[in-house]
Amino acid sequence: MQVHVEHGRTYVLLRPVGSFYGGTETIDLERKLGAAVDRGFPLVVVDLSRTRDLNSTAIGVLVGAHRRAAARGAELRLACVEADLQSVLAVLKLVNVIPVYDVVEKALTDPPRQVAEPSVAPQHFAA
Repeated sequence: MQVHVEHGRTYVLLRPVGSFYGGTETIDLERKLGAAVDRGFPLVVVDLSRTRDLNSTAIGVLVGAHRRAAARGAELRLACVEADLQSVLAVLKLVNVIPVYDVVEKALTDPPRQVAEPSVAPQHFAA
């Protein structure tokens, strides 16, 4: 399991690969999400197209990242969520809180839900 990180001028794109069951792979996801938010990027997108499974711990990591981003005036978005996970997110009513997109490009280009200045200027970092 890996989490690939790409960044642009105003966004960070994370691409988790594999299954996330609350072990070291999930800790890596949490660390990289936190780093993206803490460095002041106004948009963090998680592309789940190559993610097979997320358990409740991993979903909690996404919720925590969403809250952390919102507190800093940023936005977390999910892209390419498979039907099974989309159903779980719907049951948990997270689709009402975290924006979900069919394609990464749309997640990167849609206007923000909330307009706020980031608390710190974006800093590029190595994954």
